[in-house]
Amino acid sequence: MIVGIHQPNYLPYFGFFDKIKKCDVFIIYDDAQFNKSDFQHRNRIRIYHGWKWLTVPVETKHIPIDQIKINNDIKISGMDWSEAHFKEIHDNYKNASYYHEYKNAIQEIYEQPYDHLIDLNMKLIDFFIRSFDIDTEIVYSSEFGFSSISTEKIVNLVSEVGGDTYLSGSMGKNYLDFGQFDDHDIQVLFQEFEPPVYQQQYAGFIPNMSAMDILLNKGQKVDEHAKETN
Repeated sequence: MIVGIHQPNYLPYFGFFDKIKKCDVFIIYDDAQFNKSDFQHRNRIRIYHGWKWLTVPVETKHIPIDQIKINNDIKISGMDWSEAHFKEIHDNYKNASYYHEYKNAIQEIYEQPYDHLIDLNMKLIDFFIRSFDIDTEIVYSSEFGFSSISTEKIVNLVSEVGGDTYLSGSMGKNYLDFGQFDDHDIQVLFQEFEPPVYQQQYAGFIPNMSAMDILLNKGQKVDEHAKETN
């Protein structure tokens, strides 16, 4: 059984969902430490002159992601941050082929109140999982209460859900302790993700935008090559 693990990012890129689709069980690493320099509270969408960050205002602390609170007092151009984010999505994708198919669901997400970042991120992740027709089982690392860190925690989590194969991101080659996987008879595979090239709303192609970009431009179809575990 193939298991993947990743932090719950905001508006993740398509590779995040490619990884989920390749797994039998996917563990949302919600008790990982929050990193303000990562994608846990921000991501990029395509705009006319390139790309733009959409950043959720949060109270940045060195605490687990599932404890991070959203600062709902912050205004962006005089609007609540959620209204401003939806406006950016609407303004830049209103002419996309599939925008009107998903508009109401996206707007509904942004109109709901959120106190914690994890609730917003998982609402969006669940929306993308449904939209890309992914049926992988989703669980949360915080459910298991492991105090271990790094490779040891990954091995603990994969073992706990009955996995015999761990699907790592390509960067895992640089930091994983493979001996610990061998000790637990867990095989390690690496995701080999090549972002599909497609027609975006503006001239030229910029890879690795939020999955919102490929969904609204291409719809739910996932390219066949993205279904294969390499």
